[in-house]
Amino acid sequence: MPFKAPRFSHFLPLTRHGTATRIWWAWLASATFSLASHAGNLAYVTNQGSDTVSVLDTQLKQITHTIEVGKAPVGVAIAAKQQRVYISNANSQSVSVINSETQQKILEIPVHVQAVGITLSRDERILYVADWGGEQVIAIDTAHPEKQQAFKAGKTPSGMLVSANNKKLFIANRDSNDVTVVDTVTLKRLAQVPVGLHPFALNLSPDGRTLFVVNVVSNSLTLLDTDTYQSSTIRTGQHPYGVAISPDSRWAYVTNNHAESVSVIDLNTSKTVKTIAVGEFPEGIEYDKATQQVVVANWGSDTITLIDARTNTVTSTLASPKLCRAFGQFILEAK
Repeated sequence: MPFKAPRFSHFLPLTRHGTATRIWWAWLASATFSLASHAGNLAYVTNQGSDTVSVLDTQLKQITHTIEVGKAPVGVAIAAKQQRVYISNANSQSVSVINSETQQKILEIPVHVQAVGITLSRDERILYVADWGGEQVIAIDTAHPEKQQAFKAGKTPSGMLVSANNKKLFIANRDSNDVTVVDTVTLKRLAQVPVGLHPFALNLSPDGRTLFVVNVVSNSLTLLDTDTYQSSTIRTGQHPYGVAISPDSRWAYVTNNHAESVSVIDLNTSKTVKTIAVGEFPEGIEYDKATQQVVVANWGSDTITLIDARTNTVTSTLASPKLCRAFGQFILEAK
C-alpha cells in the first residue's frame, strides 16, 4: 500500500545539530567492531506500523534483531563500508542510522521532510532522501550529516538509485509519471524521462546499463537505458510495487501488491514464466545472492516470504512486526 500522510511544506530549514555530528565522528573514529556473528547476509526490513526494523539472517532464515527507529520507517539504504544502515522515517521526518555490527541505532538525523525513498552514492559519501510531501530530494553529507542540500525533483519523488559510475541519480516521481535524472556533482537535472503511471520503485541491472522502473497503476515495468534513456515496457501483475533482478540479469522478480503475488519474468523474452503466491500486499523485494533466495516484505500480512530462486517456490514465511515494507536496497552482504 502507498504511504498516505499529510503533505508538508516544501521549505527545508537548515539543520543545526553539532552535538550529533560530534557523536557521529566519535563513532567513526573510535568504534572497534567485533567479527560478525551472523551466518549469512542480513536483510533489514522496515516495519512502518511498529517503528522498528527487523534484521533477518537469510541463511538461518531467522529474525535475529528488532531495532527501534524513528516514526513510520519506510526506506533502507545499506552502507557496507561504513557498517551503517540508513532508515528513512516518514512521520518523524528523520533518518535513523544503525550500526550493522552491533545492530543498534546510533544516530537520528533530522531532515524536516516526509522521508520515504532513500539511497546512497556509490562511495557512500552522500545520502539522498526523497521528500514524499514535496518536489525535492535532500543530499546529506554522511560524514557531516548536518550539511544538507535540497534540489528539485518531480512530483512525489519515491524510489531512487545512483548509477554504477556514480555520476547520475535516478528519481522515480510517482505523481508526475516520470524519472528525473540528476548530475550527482552539480545536482542539476540532466533529463526528465516519461515512464508509466505512478512509478515507485527502481532497480539496476548488475552491469548498470538498464534501469528498471516499477509503474504501479500501469501494471508494468519500464526498462530504461541509463545512457540513452530509450525504453521498453513489460507487463506485470496487478499494482506492482518492487522489483529484484537476478545476478545474471536473466530474471526479474516483481511484487504485485493487489494480486498478493510475485511475477517471475524472463528478461530474454519479456514474458512472465511463473506467478508465486506470497503474503498480503507485498512491497519490498530483493535477491540474496549468497543463498539464491528472493526476500519479500508483505505489508498487509506482517510477514516476510523467502523464495528459492532455483525452483521459484516459497520455502519460508516469517512473522514480522506491523506493516513491513523494506523499500529500497535492504540486504547487507556478509564479509
